[in-house]
Amino acid sequence: MKTEVLNVSKFRDGLRPGDDVPVVAPGVLYGVFDGATDPRGTIVDGIGAGRLAALTVSQAMLRLALEPGTRRLSGGEIIARLAEALKAHTAELNLPIPPSTTLAFALDCGETWRFLALGDSGIRVNGTDLIHREKIIDSISTHARVAVFKHLRARDGDADLDRIERMTRRAILLGLDNAVAEATLDTETAQTVIDTTLSAISIPELTPEITDFLRGGIQVQYHFANRTDTPLGFDTMNGDLPTRGELLEVTLPKSQVQSIEIFSDGYPDHPEGVSVAAWEAAFHGAEETDFHKIGHFATVKGSTSDEYFDDRTVVIVSHQ
Repeated sequence: MKTEVLNVSKFRDGLRPGDDVPVVAPGVLYGVFDGATDPRGTIVDGIGAGRLAALTVSQAMLRLALEPGTRRLSGGEIIARLAEALKAHTAELNLPIPPSTTLAFALDCGETWRFLALGDSGIRVNGTDLIHREKIIDSISTHARVAVFKHLRARDGDADLDRIERMTRRAILLGLDNAVAEATLDTETAQTVIDTTLSAISIPELTPEITDFLRGGIQVQYHFANRTDTPLGFDTMNGDLPTRGELLEVTLPKSQVQSIEIFSDGYPDHPEGVSVAAWEAAFHGAEETDFHKIGHFATVKGSTSDEYFDDRTVVIVSHQ
């Protein structure tokens, strides 16, 4: 077997770690845990809240994978154990936003592989078969961000696109009401952004919820975590038990698995080849094609001269 790992911080200077945490324990566990970047920039003992969650859950999963009998646990039981570990570590911190993380991992079970994924990190088997889920609430933020970026660029020109991206991020992270208060947008433009997003999402019954979310920004997104009473809800590892049933779980005989690729959402495009080099080529192709992430690879954040749009990690296990 051949193993490749790449973990790149969003900070281009490489001086600060990102929120992705890869795990490689041959014969036991391969995984990627992508901590959710705290929109308020919360730091705990020098570690970002998202990275804290990813480190806590990845370490808990590795300990669990080494325990006898773990491979007989259901996916739900594994998730419950991990949620308990995260809550035990972070509840006493009493943070304004509970630290949260995705998870995607392959558990080596001797004759079989067990694949589990929760959140928007994903797994690709044999270079073709995806185990991956996206969130409606991210699509909402993306549509709004693209509208804000395009408005600011039309208004201010292309002289300082880094500044425009920073203003756009702040508007989406802290909400359109805050953007109006800071005079980044006027009230009419903020409403146009909301209307444009509502039209793109096209779920009329969610108009009040989507409107309130965009006005409050991603900083209020945690209110939708692990909620079952709204389509905007999503399962995540934040210390509470995920109950929406969004855990993806697949078990395959090893004889049917030639390669495993586990990746965070810092890769906006998936390559045809199975290698770190192929994933990096796809990433840099997307950067060249849509640097600001407002076109084909639109997402919640865009790249700047100082930062990639997100941290990126890929773990690959394949037959040589």
